[in-house]
Amino acid sequence: MKNQTDLQFSGRETKGLISFPDRMNAYPVVSDLCLERLAAVRGISGQVARTKGFVLFAEGQEVSGVYVLWGGRVKLTIDSENGKSLILGLVGPGTVLGVAAAILGLPHVATAQVVKSAKVSFLGRDDLLRYLHAHEEAAYEAAEMVSALYYSVLAEIRALHLCHSAEQKLARFLLGLRPMSNSSNGQAQLTLEANQEEIGQMIGVSRETVARVISRFKKRRILELKNPTWIIHDKTALERLARLRGTQEEAGSEA
Repeated sequence: MKNQTDLQFSGRETKGLISFPDRMNAYPVVSDLCLERLAAVRGISGQVARTKGFVLFAEGQEVSGVYVLWGGRVKLTIDSENGKSLILGLVGPGTVLGVAAAILGLPHVATAQVVKSAKVSFLGRDDLLRYLHAHEEAAYEAAEMVSALYYSVLAEIRALHLCHSAEQKLARFLLGLRPMSNSSNGQAQLTLEANQEEIGQMIGVSRETVARVISRFKKRRILELKNPTWIIHDKTALERLARLRGTQEEAGSEA
């Protein structure tokens, strides 16, 4: 936390307090200024290293505070009764986890698990609430953060889960990612730190369906995979697919 370089997160645009890096990080990311203030809050712990697989909190667990992610990556999931999982996001530095639950005093509605070695700080609920009561600006920032999260969930439902086909879902997912580079001929490159099963859990289809759709996209020369780099050769075709309604047969293959 003493290293100011930890507060500088490249590759995202910040407008005001909150930004949304891309579809892989549907959770809002707070600004560097907010993080600096959080780092100075009385009661916050120092940065602690957490290895892959470590669970910060579990779905249904009583809330004890919030976690500030300074480095690494965390997966947020919710599980259904039939054993299926939906990934809400693979979040990175700048994410504050558990804010809504901490403010409301309700159990966590998702599980937060480290998928790439992370550095996190913890701030207890009582310390957080005292800080928010004492600092009007901080309370406003927290309100904006929770509002942004609510907005992002609705946008996610509209963009991905109200689609008519698996092709449309994957097309919208890929178009929602921020490319590493764009070329004048319409190509784009992006890095995707997720396997096919995780992509399926993010867009609500099976791993097998993701594999089939990717294969179709490759045959139509829409994209090319050089893991972890995805090369989009025909962005126009992808945009067309994102707008088109799929057939009933396609929609039925998403299960």
